Amino acid sequence: MDNNVSWANPATAGIVGLCTVVIPLSILNLGWIPPESAPIIIGWLLFGGLVQVICGIIEFKRGGLLFATPLLVFGLMLCITPAFGEIVKIWIKDFAVPPAVTGVGFLVVAVYVAAFFVATGLVSWFLFTLCLLLDLGLWLVGLTDAGALGPAAGTIGWYCLLIFAIGMLYMACALFLNEMFNMPVLPIGAPLFKKDAPPETDQKIAS
Repeated sequence: MDNNVSWANPATAGIVGLCTVVIPLSILNLGWIPPESAPIIIGWLLFGGLVQVICGIIEFKRGGLLFATPLLVFGLMLCITPAFGEIVKIWIKDFAVPPAVTGVGFLVVAVYVAAFFVATGLVSWFLFTLCLLLDLGLWLVGLTDAGALGPAAGTIGWYCLLIFAIGMLYMACALFLNEMFNMPVLPIGAPLFKKDAPPETDQKIAS
């Protein structure tokens, strides 16, 4: 058994899992597909969420806190949990979840994403911009579902989420190709911020 074998980078699979959830949900909530299509999206929610959770666990194993945390949060809170809610609604015809409940869930995640999108500036300005759109979309959709904003704000929010997901699909392709060819095949943009080296590291370098 080769003890040098390590986990591969799961970021691409996790991002694709996220996109396969956000894009259909955005299209559904924007009214581009009929409401009757909602049950078929349950499968996307479940398996797209499962992919994210698995990839998040692998990323934690690899020490990648930046992507591991959102993959688990998005996979469990925004994918798998809503999927079970939709399944219950199908089983119990008269069961209805107030939109405010969903809105609160979106707002909880939006608070975390407010910190997450700042941290993505350590990776690239493009990812930073996409995650800023994600946070804006979550706030608008959450506040609309909670009854604090009108329907127009929710529509803008879903457009933000759709643009975010399309951009992340490009990011997944870029990460995959750049790692396979070990060169920047598709650009993802330079980092906005630089992480300062710890003082101990500076001393070691100086010595």
